[in-house]
Amino acid sequence: MTEPTRHQSQKFHIYDKRQTGNKVFAYEEDEHFLVHGFYHFKHFPCDSPVRFMIHSPAIHAFISLHADNKVSLFRPKCYRETIWRRMPFLGLTPTKVLGWIIGWGPGPIFTLLDNELRHLDTADNALDIRLCEAAEHSWELVTVGFGNVCVWSVLLMRCRVKIQEGLQQRAFTHMALAPPQKKRPHRAFVACGMEVTVINLDDGVVLDHQEELCPSEITAMLFCTQLDCLITGFQDYAITVWGLDWVPRVTFFGHDGVVNSLYYCSKTNLLVSCSADCTIRSWDVKKNLAIDCFHTDQNNPPLCLVGKKNEHPFFSFSDKGVDLWFVTAWYTLHTKIKGDEDIALKQIVVSHLPPCYPTRVTCVSEDDHIYLVSAGTEEMLTSFKAGKTVLCAAYCLQKELLFVLTQGGTLLQVNSLANPATLIQEWEGRGRGPWPISDTLSKKDVQNLPEPGPACCMVTYSYLGDPKKALEKWKSLKNGRGSSQRDSKHIDHFKNKFWVIIGQSGGCVSVLAMDDGTLLYRTPAHKGKDVTAVKVYSKYNYLLSSGEDFTVVVWRIHPDAATCLSHWQTVICYEPQVYLAALELQVALAFQEPNSKSYSLQLYHVENLKRAECQQKNAHIDSLTGVCAIPEIKAFASCSLDKTVRIWNEKNKLIWVQQLVAAPQCMEYSGNGELFLGMNGDLYRLEFAQFLPKKYQRMVQLLAAYYLPEFKNCTQESFIITMPDFFFQLRCYYFENVLSELPTSEVEKTRDKAE
Repeated sequence: MTEPTRHQSQKFHIYDKRQTGNKVFAYEEDEHFLVHGFYHFKHFPCDSPVRFMIHSPAIHAFISLHADNKVSLFRPKCYRETIWRRMPFLGLTPTKVLGWIIGWGPGPIFTLLDNELRHLDTADNALDIRLCEAAEHSWELVTVGFGNVCVWSVLLMRCRVKIQEGLQQRAFTHMALAPPQKKRPHRAFVACGMEVTVINLDDGVVLDHQEELCPSEITAMLFCTQLDCLITGFQDYAITVWGLDWVPRVTFFGHDGVVNSLYYCSKTNLLVSCSADCTIRSWDVKKNLAIDCFHTDQNNPPLCLVGKKNEHPFFSFSDKGVDLWFVTAWYTLHTKIKGDEDIALKQIVVSHLPPCYPTRVTCVSEDDHIYLVSAGTEEMLTSFKAGKTVLCAAYCLQKELLFVLTQGGTLLQVNSLANPATLIQEWEGRGRGPWPISDTLSKKDVQNLPEPGPACCMVTYSYLGDPKKALEKWKSLKNGRGSSQRDSKHIDHFKNKFWVIIGQSGGCVSVLAMDDGTLLYRTPAHKGKDVTAVKVYSKYNYLLSSGEDFTVVVWRIHPDAATCLSHWQTVICYEPQVYLAALELQVALAFQEPNSKSYSLQLYHVENLKRAECQQKNAHIDSLTGVCAIPEIKAFASCSLDKTVRIWNEKNKLIWVQQLVAAPQCMEYSGNGELFLGMNGDLYRLEFAQFLPKKYQRMVQLLAAYYLPEFKNCTQESFIITMPDFFFQLRCYYFENVLSELPTSEVEKTRDKAE
């Protein structure tokens, strides 16, 4: 991040415990990492200022208490209703008992309400109450008042624990609860001015008291369970993350006003803060980054953030009204694999199969481990350590076989049903040997051809002439958990073909039988130069190969013929290609502009070789690390060391760009509206569909209508709001953000259902 200026650094030279931790300064001129985005959806004007606000899971609504004691409900379908009942409480807290809500304060008031806010019961002998929170691990509530902290049993409506000793009649203003963990009790952090007191709620005793953590009053506080830390906002505009030893992990500077509220969004793993400077900011606590900043109405600074647990949207309120926000996860961690930036993922392969099969993601790391991950459940299914330098890997789901190509050209056939995966066969020298004389190769041709060398690259190919039979055999194999893997020929029904295709040094492409590595076909390629990459498209029955002769060859695949491959077209490409992608009759190739040092895609039509180039102003500024096709919207995606992902349409026009916090090492399309990225040694998922231009969003809606006919004639907004859980489980294109233009600067007013 940007270093503080001399003037700014002098500002913090007074004694301050926060000086010992890391510091992150966010300036307006800085380039923000748009990992996630704030999107303002609705503004609800209020005649009376909001006093308190919560989310009630029982009625799926946000509830606000106003200064005139009215109550408003804000529901997901974006309307508001006002309850014509006076609610003089200082605040409301939902309980773990569905439909029960506690109304509390001011003073010794602790009242049980139903989900329609009707009176059920009132507790006796309550002490002063100014704050109230529900415990995460139990049905209890914790209240804080003048000089006291109490633990309440909701079912009995009785105070179970009262703590007054050691609190010295302090007027506490903030509270954060830490759930019990191994060797740690249930704790409460309560703040008054510049001081924080830690209380053991199980035993009812004070554990610690920290005086003058910093020379500024605490104005916001929360405990982050995910990161096991206390986070405080201060009157001097700073936000500090404290370890349990009271050593600051990091302090964030960026707000120009008092920090009013803090909210941790576990869905995006971001800390969200709002301030009197009329901004809402997000921070990555784990990576010490300032992520995003949104400027709100300058006349109405947000006073508080209220969110749903582990979800969004969230609300903020000011003196003038309530606002609904979305924090959209542009990309999120799918599966933690290594978590080590020094051990990157160098290959991702996704199995694109009919819906009756699960989607699997094969990941190859630089330490020669291969991992098989479920795209749907995020679970790591199995792993395999090759023990040799791995060039690439491929996976055949119908046979539950993993193939690993090692340096030197050795192929490993691996049982993916075992965990860890186990080696079945090791094939050396497959595809090598002298060229035989045939109908396509004369004696003279054979004499002029270099002898095929070891395999350099590999893909698997499957042709399902009898899909029903293939599915039955796969289910049978899976139920047997790989017991018949060593004799898997029975899966090869005569209409179904399963091959391993390898590209070799010496200019050769060979087709091998998947069960035993038998050479089925071999053809010269790339004028005797090494084959650098191969990519297969089973749906279209063609293969792409790239060679050191600076060409990409398009091969037709003939699954039912003795001649498995036939040359279709050759594309000249000025440099050896490592990343290949094809979409119907278009091929995408990586291209480096020598003069401007920019990196982009060139699209070629296979039949007429017509080329579509991108505008250099939209090109990547560093080397590409991945290219893939997105068939549903007829587009290509590219990623680069410049820390961006870009999506291009069939005319090679840039339609979307995403800034990342790290450079992706590899990328592949999932087949259901997501891109998988290898970053920092882990597998990430980028859900891009909801951010595309309207034309492509319409394609998404049509895709949804194909699966769910009830969406055929609905509007985009109602399509999003009424989307059932089934559609989310389908995991094809869907929206989390309901705006059609991003970002929006307008504050849209909404009708009131009852006013």
